[in-house]
Amino acid sequence: LLSTVTGVHKYKWLKQNVQGLYPQSALLNTIVEFALKEEPVDVEKMRKCLLKQLERAEVRLEGIDTILKLAAKNFLLPSVHYAMFCGWQRLIPEGANIGEPLIDCLKDVDLIPPFNRMLLEVTFGKLYAWAIQNVRNILLDANAKFKEL
Repeated sequence: LLSTVTGVHKYKWLKQNVQGLYPQSALLNTIVEFALKEEPVDVEKMRKCLLKQLERAEVRLEGIDTILKLAAKNFLLPSVHYAMFCGWQRLIPEGANIGEPLIDCLKDVDLIPPFNRMLLEVTFGKLYAWAIQNVRNILLDANAKFKEL
């Protein structure tokens, strides 16, 4: 088996079959190029990139936790809850330049460990549930006031 895999002729045949077997996405092409690359891999650079992604994920998690803690406060005025809701959605006053739309919570942190990924997704899910509950409450209040009129 070792001689089959390491043989130059067999290696070229394997490379041609892997690259020409299926129409590939950019990610699959990157994986194939990495696996079949003959130059040495800079492991230290990869480690630094993964650590940066972990740090980025931790900052996002801290930010969402802070917003959730503030959202849970009952003593805040409805206008403050509304401002938090609008700020989280990046809703801005009319006439201002609109920035980028909301990004996925896992953008640029897709290589973090599965537990951290799920923790981030679950925490963002709690924030989405809070936002949906707020919209529901606003609509129910508006409906009740409309029926009174």
